[in-house]
Amino acid sequence: MIKNIKGVNLGGWLVLEKWMTPELYQDYKAEDEYNLLLQMNQTRFDILKKHRDNFIQETDFKWINDYGLNTVRLPVGHWLFEDKYPYINAYEYVKKAFKWADLYDVKILLDLHAAPGCQNGFDNGGLSGICEWTKDDNIKKTLEFIEKLTKEFQFEKGLMGIQVLNEPRWDLDIDVVQNFYVDAYKIIRKYLNHDFVIVFHDAFRLNAWKSFFKNNYFENVLLDTHMYQVFSHNDSKRNPDEVIEKVRILRHKELKEIDYVDVIIGEWSLGTHQNTLKQLKDSLSKDKFYKIIGDSLLTTYGRTKGWFFWNYRLSEESTNKYIGWSFRDVVSRGYLPQNLKGE
Repeated sequence: MIKNIKGVNLGGWLVLEKWMTPELYQDYKAEDEYNLLLQMNQTRFDILKKHRDNFIQETDFKWINDYGLNTVRLPVGHWLFEDKYPYINAYEYVKKAFKWADLYDVKILLDLHAAPGCQNGFDNGGLSGICEWTKDDNIKKTLEFIEKLTKEFQFEKGLMGIQVLNEPRWDLDIDVVQNFYVDAYKIIRKYLNHDFVIVFHDAFRLNAWKSFFKNNYFENVLLDTHMYQVFSHNDSKRNPDEVIEKVRILRHKELKEIDYVDVIIGEWSLGTHQNTLKQLKDSLSKDKFYKIIGDSLLTTYGRTKGWFFWNYRLSEESTNKYIGWSFRDVVSRGYLPQNLKGE
């Protein structure tokens, strides 16, 4: 396994999010991939193919390697292997990703980002406003998908491991989530030995896992937590100095307390609340602020097992609108180092 993961997410490619690629949604009244494709009807095949063919290409894997990153986290939906109306399968693109990963010595963490029934009600689960993962046979279907995913890609040279589920909602019964994790772990280990990592998301409860890891025997498992400084009510009230304190001191303290399992930051960005940014007088002040945030987060998260920036890229419209969220853009702006090779 990679000693220190330095990676990016390839979000918005095989699982759509409206804010990341709004151009796809501009002629439709849809907030998620399911309803977008439903409204597109037959045109969805050509439109989605064009997006998938262009959003991530071989040259991106070359750039990732040249920059000094070693891993990508690849979000996939439960429709990966077969069309589940209106979703369209994405199997050929995952195969392409492994081919490119091999060419440029990059590892892939396969991440089930959108499960049957949707595990969080977010658009990144494929269906916004609905969280029915625990209903019907959806957990059983998820485990079946995990098995198929593992069997299909177990011999890929570039496979680092499997993340069994992205961001199960914070109000889901923690016992249900943890039992699912145990079952998923057992399934994956039938095909992948302990050289391959298995990743569990913290379900937005970073401090709820001590007894779980104490009471279960796992090998080569990571706990994934997603850390932003933009979404909470408190984030909206912080001034620039308080944001810097959060990423330099508070985040480090939070992570240091998790001493019973290795942690990765599966998602982070430089995104900051508009209320904070308004307090910075000019573009020069904002540039300096973002660079301090970038340096601080790299230092803080560098003390963990590793990290994946969200996201590798956004569409042109979103890159200009959401500063701090496109890795390629923040590097070009100088907010993050121009290269991580040798670090």
